[in-house]
Amino acid sequence: MKNRKQLQRLIMPLLAALFIGAAGAVQESEQVLLDGDKASFEPVSTELVEINGVPTLTKTFELAPDIDPALLREEPFSQDGYWYRYQRMEKADQEITDKKQAEETVTVDAPSGELADVIGQFPATRPYSKDGYTGELLLDVQSIQVEATGYSTVTDGHPHTVTKTYELAYNDRSLVPETVQADGLTLPLTGLSWSETKNVEDSDVTAVWTATATYSKTTYTTREVADGYRATAVYKGEVGKTSVGSVVYTVTYTGNKIPVLPGLDPDVTVSQVAIVTGLAALFLLAAVLWYLRWHIVHIYVYNEERRIHDVVSR
Repeated sequence: MKNRKQLQRLIMPLLAALFIGAAGAVQESEQVLLDGDKASFEPVSTELVEINGVPTLTKTFELAPDIDPALLREEPFSQDGYWYRYQRMEKADQEITDKKQAEETVTVDAPSGELADVIGQFPATRPYSKDGYTGELLLDVQSIQVEATGYSTVTDGHPHTVTKTYELAYNDRSLVPETVQADGLTLPLTGLSWSETKNVEDSDVTAVWTATATYSKTTYTTREVADGYRATAVYKGEVGKTSVGSVVYTVTYTGNKIPVLPGLDPDVTVSQVAIVTGLAALFLLAAVLWYLRWHIVHIYVYNEERRIHDVVSR
């Protein structure tokens, strides 16, 4: 009886170990099949080279920038008799540049309304940066315009003056005209001076009086004067915006030769043989346990002290 119990105690752990090993082997085999399909993206190129005797498999993918590159990494997989495992991943951004025509209008204070005085206020080029687009714009000289910022009214005086002389017999103001016509205007008498000229040859002859008359008048006009000037100019040119259009990932796997059993088909690997052997052992142990369960009968005989002293098996 003790021997049978010991046998069962030995068989149960062994059975459990074989079951777990076989299940793990089956799971590993299924995992290879499932993980082999994990990468749902087709590589744009695949290259297999040997580096220092180690098979190296590289797969190149080109994806949109918003795609997670972790989706490209495959679990260990078999190919052509080799077991490949992930080694590294390299990333290279593929930039694209979108170009367009742009222009900007610039306004500055001008010293005067003359173009020659204004053109120096504008540099020949101007940097551009807006909405991700950058570049350098050129000044369009023909676009420069100058305008007044405001106007004030100014009154100007225009004096008109005429001087006339008169030879008179008497120094009588009434003999001098009060107004004269000049420049289309009627000028009033504003000043008068006298000078006497004596006849030195004959003192009995009356002297002649010379009247110097000044006629003057001031007229006024108004005009609008600019308070200041403002100049505008247009800059034009080509600008561009650079962005990541796609990302190239290079995924590298290194391989190890999958061992095969001598004398068997090279396609039959050690792991496959282990799976079959484990399943067979599992079936055999299950049969032994079934036999022990249904073909052993325990008969307990008690003595007066109610102790077991015999077991009969059939």
